[in-house]
Amino acid sequence: MRTKSESKRQAIVAAATEVFLERGYEAASMSEISTRAGGSKATLYNYFSSKEALFLEVMACLAAEMSQVYVRLVPGGDLAAVLQDFGEAYLDNLFSPELRALRAIVMGSGSRSEVGLLFYENGPKVGWGKLAEFMAAEMRAGRLREASPWTAAMHFHGLLHAECQVAMITGLVDELAPKETRPAWVASAVEVFLIAYGKPAA
Repeated sequence: MRTKSESKRQAIVAAATEVFLERGYEAASMSEISTRAGGSKATLYNYFSSKEALFLEVMACLAAEMSQVYVRLVPGGDLAAVLQDFGEAYLDNLFSPELRALRAIVMGSGSRSEVGLLFYENGPKVGWGKLAEFMAAEMRAGRLREASPWTAAMHFHGLLHAECQVAMITGLVDELAPKETRPAWVASAVEVFLIAYGKPAA
């Protein structure tokens, strides 16, 4: 019974992901989600008490995929190589169709709902916290100068975004942020970051 129940839950989340990414948060309806999931609205509400709760679950699933990028941040190795590997994976994930669609939902909702806050608390804030933890570990080990780990994480994050902001805003990813150019962008970001935060060799 538990296996069947979990299978149904996964089907609902999969259907909800499709509907949210296609229609946005506000236009998505529980009726359409239940239809695509192959059940009734009553069944849907047995699993999720509201559209907000279901959207949170969808974001959590997408965030879990994104979190795989952060496992690359292992302190103690070649710092430049670790940041390069992380940066390339981060940009590839950032421009995945799912995250591009989710970002459009968040930007489109603006201040009309709590979607932006829900997205931030369950997505970027969690990931950036992991990046800050990595920065703190490297500072304790003496490979980065002492500073605010969160600020260092935000600076590196900003450098990764520096050359692709317009692509993110306009959605013109293939034209303005082609995959083959991203390693060079990351290498530039790593270089500038280490000039600012790296400790000179003795």
